[in-house]
Amino acid sequence: MLNHFLLLLVSFGLCYAALGESLPSSLKAEPQYRNAASYSWQDRHEAVVRRNREICPEYVIIGDSITHKWGGEPSDKVSGQGYDSWRSLFGRYRTTNMGFGFDYIDNAYYRVSHGELDGLSPRVIIMLLGTNNIGHRRDTARICAANMKALVELVKKKCPNSKILLLGVLPRQDMDFCIPVIKETNKFYKQLADGKTVFFANPGDLLQDDRSGRANKKYMSDGVHLNAAGYKILAKDFGRAGSPLYSRRKNGSGLHRRFYYEQLLQKGTAVAGFSPYLGGILWALSCKKPGCQRQPDRRCSGAHR
Repeated sequence: MLNHFLLLLVSFGLCYAALGESLPSSLKAEPQYRNAASYSWQDRHEAVVRRNREICPEYVIIGDSITHKWGGEPSDKVSGQGYDSWRSLFGRYRTTNMGFGFDYIDNAYYRVSHGELDGLSPRVIIMLLGTNNIGHRRDTARICAANMKALVELVKKKCPNSKILLLGVLPRQDMDFCIPVIKETNKFYKQLADGKTVFFANPGDLLQDDRSGRANKKYMSDGVHLNAAGYKILAKDFGRAGSPLYSRRKNGSGLHRRFYYEQLLQKGTAVAGFSPYLGGILWALSCKKPGCQRQPDRRCSGAHR
């Protein structure tokens, strides 16, 4: 009798655990072929898996077509529209572009669950997703954020020693109905940050020409994608968001600079550039040894993180 009772308790516990880890019903983890005329989704997925196994990247960016079109490797006929800014941002580091044109968060979940991060421990995993969920599938902000939360949790399980930099959904030039949804989604995204493993930043503020929530058309190649000038905004020197803060400590130690970048992350301040702003953010996330003043590079093993 006791054995039967214990068996019931174990079964109940397993069912409860399974329920606790269940995915949101809105998340459909599967491949997609919506952009098959431009590239092969499956071929790119396999190329990402191969590259990550070969180079053990320091940084990866999980995204959709906005990331896919930017630059880096693996490259194809879609990528490279922001080549110069990508090179200035990541040229010194082993980086993989895990952007896939027309991906939902759901499709990125499928990719990560099918090998793209297996066995890796990048310093920082950057995530820029959600515009297709909102603009194409018409997900609500809560649904979009619920799906993103599931993806963040999966990435944490795959790479428990990595830091995650979650970026807000960028503004669009088309589909004005997206404006309030993007704003609300980004509020939910910010709540996913814990200031320890997951951090939030919102570069979209720098792409707006006002506070309307619409992207400035001079930075856009169409209603949703950035042009070279838009990508350059993401890699320019510090920018308007960080310069007042940085100027107070521009000659300070690396430890002081890292402290202020961490404060920016905790506040969810817009990301403006790699040198020094986004670079400082990645630096702050990459190395946590007290007093360490080195930017992450191939000579830094990360063992002291």
